[in-house]
Amino acid sequence: MATPMTSCERLLAAIRRQPVDYVPCCGFFNALTPQQRRGYTWNFPWPRDARYEEQLRYQVEQLGLDQIVPVAVDAIQPEPGIESRTWLDGDMLHKSYATPAGELHAAIRYNDLWPHGKDIPFYTDFNIGHFVEPWLQTHEDLECFKQLRAFAGDDYISKNTAALEQGKALARRYGLAIAASVGMGLTGAQQLFGAAELCLLTIDHPELVEAYLDHEHQLNLRLIELYADLGVDVIMRNGFYETADFYSPDTLERLLALRLFAEASAIRRHGMVSAYTVHTGVMPILDYLARLPLDSYRGIDIAFNDVDMYKISEKLGADHAIWTGPSSTYHIWKGPAETRQAVRDVFECFDKRCLILCQCVSSHSIMPWESTLAMIDEWKKLR
Repeated sequence: MATPMTSCERLLAAIRRQPVDYVPCCGFFNALTPQQRRGYTWNFPWPRDARYEEQLRYQVEQLGLDQIVPVAVDAIQPEPGIESRTWLDGDMLHKSYATPAGELHAAIRYNDLWPHGKDIPFYTDFNIGHFVEPWLQTHEDLECFKQLRAFAGDDYISKNTAALEQGKALARRYGLAIAASVGMGLTGAQQLFGAAELCLLTIDHPELVEAYLDHEHQLNLRLIELYADLGVDVIMRNGFYETADFYSPDTLERLLALRLFAEASAIRRHGMVSAYTVHTGVMPILDYLARLPLDSYRGIDIAFNDVDMYKISEKLGADHAIWTGPSSTYHIWKGPAETRQAVRDVFECFDKRCLILCQCVSSHSIMPWESTLAMIDEWKKLR
């Protein structure tokens, strides 16, 4: 191309499978919690307390990455007048909400691995390993939960867009795309029901799971419309645990396909693009994924023994962009040599017209930084 593209132009064109001046590389970085970092050194080149703006400047100016700027609007709020309380009972932490529909209660095993202090959030992976009593078990629980997850009014939303405006200003400064996360589906459901409990519910009481997913889906559609009005470029949908690691292809089709179709259609109708995160357990569901009208798939881990990159490319690469690259759990941990080879393997396998290079799913602060530098260096040679 005669004229170089901005990172925003390059990334959006790649997601739409349109010509680009070169393959973009979008880096993802996870600082981890202090509990997860215990006993390890901090290996990121920015300080632990660095502001997001400082991190982004380093990633763009020093590393040359095609970053996305994440933004969020506080648009989901409890109904007025709902009160909560938390209390410790021995080694168990309890939290309850008093709602017009009844009491919603959860309890977790409280120990030095719990990172959220004396609180039990709804959406955190740490719930799964700590639950004594999950948030959602019955239809009555779900009715209470709905009281806590309602779409806020326009006046409230308009007063809470400051963080989004700051993100948009950063994106304009560096020519980057703006992204918002909308929807967690069965990933979020695991964090509310528990992992094993949710799998059994999809068999024994699928109507409860459907009711939860439908509630979230309606919120997702409203968020998509809101973010379109606010100038977002990319909608990120979390499907991390919506794979054959937990569910059959038929179950995923039954529970998710129609809702994902509707959300993807809404995203396109508003001129945005979609990126759906899936990580492992994808090989049995490639036909299902190929039918979904999502623009791109992010984070497919290429390091596991059953993964066939060429089959992924064949099934998904014709109609979807693929964000993939070195595995967090294998290549980046192993070091620069393995990371470089993973980048070469990805470039050999995937057509450049469908590829966005990234870590699968992120570089962690405790991993060798030399591996991330090797990924970026190899990308610059091959892009």
